[in-house]
Amino acid sequence: MMTLDLSTQSVRGCVRLSSTMAHRRLVRIVCALVLIGATGAQAQVRDWPLELPPRPLPPRDVAFPPYEVRTLSNGMQVMTVLHHEQPAVTMRLLVRAGAAQDPPNKDGVAFLAAQLLDQGTTTKSASQIADEIDLIGGAMGTAALPDLTAANVIVMKDSFDAGMRMLSDVIRNPAFAPEEIDRQKKQILSTLQVSADDPEYVANVVFDRLVYGLHPYGLPGTGTPQTIATITREDLRAFHRRYFVPNNMILAIVGDVTGPEAFAAAERVFGSWPRANLQFDKPVEPPAPARRVIVVDKPDAVQTEIRVGQLAIARKHPDYMAWDLAIKILGGEGANRLHGVLRSERGLTYGASADTEAMKQAGDFVAETDTRTETTGEALMLMIEEMQRLQRQPVSPRELGNAQAYLAGSFPLTIETPNEIAVQVLNAMFFELPLEEISNFRERVTKVTPADVQRVAQQYIRPDRLAIVLVGNARGFLSQLKTLGIAEYEVIPITDLDLMQPSLRRDRIRASNELPMQPVTPPSVAGDLQLSDRVRTGASSGMGIVRTSAQATSTPQTPRGSAPPQQPAPAPAPGRRGATTTATGPQPRTDAAAAELLRRVITARGGLEALKGVRSVVAETDTRFMDESGKEAAVTKTKTYVLYPDKFRVDALVQGDQVVQIYNAGRAWEKSPGGVHEMPTQVRDDAAASVKRDTIPLLIGAAEGRLSVRVQPDQPGAEGKSLRVLEISGPDVEAVQLSIDDQMLIVKQVFWAMAPQGRSGQTTRVRAEEQFSDYRTINGIKVPFQASVMRDGRTLIKRVLTTFTFNDPAVVPSLFEKPSEK
Repeated sequence: MMTLDLSTQSVRGCVRLSSTMAHRRLVRIVCALVLIGATGAQAQVRDWPLELPPRPLPPRDVAFPPYEVRTLSNGMQVMTVLHHEQPAVTMRLLVRAGAAQDPPNKDGVAFLAAQLLDQGTTTKSASQIADEIDLIGGAMGTAALPDLTAANVIVMKDSFDAGMRMLSDVIRNPAFAPEEIDRQKKQILSTLQVSADDPEYVANVVFDRLVYGLHPYGLPGTGTPQTIATITREDLRAFHRRYFVPNNMILAIVGDVTGPEAFAAAERVFGSWPRANLQFDKPVEPPAPARRVIVVDKPDAVQTEIRVGQLAIARKHPDYMAWDLAIKILGGEGANRLHGVLRSERGLTYGASADTEAMKQAGDFVAETDTRTETTGEALMLMIEEMQRLQRQPVSPRELGNAQAYLAGSFPLTIETPNEIAVQVLNAMFFELPLEEISNFRERVTKVTPADVQRVAQQYIRPDRLAIVLVGNARGFLSQLKTLGIAEYEVIPITDLDLMQPSLRRDRIRASNELPMQPVTPPSVAGDLQLSDRVRTGASSGMGIVRTSAQATSTPQTPRGSAPPQQPAPAPAPGRRGATTTATGPQPRTDAAAAELLRRVITARGGLEALKGVRSVVAETDTRFMDESGKEAAVTKTKTYVLYPDKFRVDALVQGDQVVQIYNAGRAWEKSPGGVHEMPTQVRDDAAASVKRDTIPLLIGAAEGRLSVRVQPDQPGAEGKSLRVLEISGPDVEAVQLSIDDQMLIVKQVFWAMAPQGRSGQTTRVRAEEQFSDYRTINGIKVPFQASVMRDGRTLIKRVLTTFTFNDPAVVPSLFEKPSEK
């Protein structure tokens, strides 16, 4: 299913559905990334600028393409936008009914119905639909959000008629085949079961439930295990009959078509569909904002997910623009006071934000972060104080200007393609906003004043009536709540949570003082960064080291735990951060030609002293994993921490699961939803080898004479240019070949690694290659921001660095200890 991109609709709390096998495969790949990542992107020490950043460029005029809106005789609204820059057409159809229209005690009907729209019609099976859209080079997706259900088709211009017929078929004639219903329900139930133990998911759905009560916005759009189990085929058909009628729909046709072509096609495929009487049940009203603090107790968590907010305004409210800017200043793009205080000033978290969800009937705002158990109270206090400050003090013109510059400056990017243009116009039509608001968007943004921001903050933020959700180890932070003056709270074990009950629990326990307070041992920060189970499908699961049979270096960070390493590595020489030395074995040898080429490479990289000054690395990456055909199979984000010479950690979000993998001086662990596991010997050895292949210690070791360096024959490079080749090896470092371009930058690293082959599980040596590009200078050191990992000539991984830090003081040895078993 392709998720509908409607920016104003809430998708918080929705779960992603994926197959177990695909999930596990992705987990393994995330591991190999670590061994790759550290090599190519060693880091950045934040070098604060000596002057303020330049002001944004002056906004430019935005020319919105011509559009036309008509209503068919059956009541369907049809909008066309002419956009002839590409020979493509996007068709988006909205049904004004979503999860908010689920029948009583049948939460999840709209979501399940949307999942099934393109999974078979009365004339075609699911596979026939997929084959047909693939044959014409198009794409199709469906989705259900709180206020609407949608279908989207994108085709080339010459397949416009075929695309319209397919859209009409899936909207008008879904089969809701029993076998497809059973399959989708099993996937939803499986995902809900996993999500029930995910602190981030739990915090989001409990917050929604707290703010909206039993209003449909407060209930999970995907349903609950209890409600999904009761949904029948007749429930789906009844929902479709009631709401899927033309006078309850908006169709947008955007792209390389003329107005007459578009309206004629709409009339042809939808014109014969008769209108129907529409009746919407009036939902219960959301409760008025009131202070309520819910603590969801997850004893094995080492961080606390925090959500703070309350009911706010609907999308159509005249204060929406000023309110949106106020929340952006609090914690959004262009300003983000919360991040500045919690992250930059106090170091309590890796990120903090605030957002407003403005929907059809109501809206809310939420500030969110996660922090260590022991700093829960401090983080919560600072979040509330920033809300109060937004009310007390007018924002500065510069702060407001930055938020306005972001909104006005990013707006042109939202109308670049037919698909994005369709979203903007449909948003306006769906929320019954004047279409002129699209063309005068910039003027409306810049019209907001500091006084407007303070006014809406005072009107819609009520610090004494905030809904607060804390998910974590309750024993570790309840005493902190008392010091903040929060005496009334409810503690609910995560296993007892029931969103459909007024009390949010199966057996209510009002818990101001019911939870016995006990001393808390220092938690493992890795504890709540739950990793997925290890998998071995063609390559063994590696340490934060995604092993796609080609290993790569990685970077690490965070656990505080127990169990000292069994095999501590020898300490490096005083004042040096490099590979460790050994007392035995052949002495390294380097001839004059190799030494000169090595010197030039190190100089181009930033110089030996600069490389020696790197003690730690923190790197965030966007990683794309490729399938056997070379197509993108999955995308994930990872955060890697390295503490030289022999420690790294990788945190990854893999298909909804938090995974933590750690290597520490000869020992290796993984923490996932399945618990904490010590890595097998082969995986641990692979991790150790990848650490030694890290480019920075490799170059330092070679320069200081602890490793041998030889010049190898040149290799052909891009555009007919030759690449110089250095081979570096040592008593405990297998030979690594570095290919060097005419700027003396390393563009490729080649080595041999052990990898399992086939289903037998037997291992064999394979040629692994890492390619580096997009070098940028950070604190005087050249860092490649892009890398690709290949095995036997096939690309497995493409990585792009997004953030990069050298020598972060928060990267300390305790972060790399064995995670707690809790």
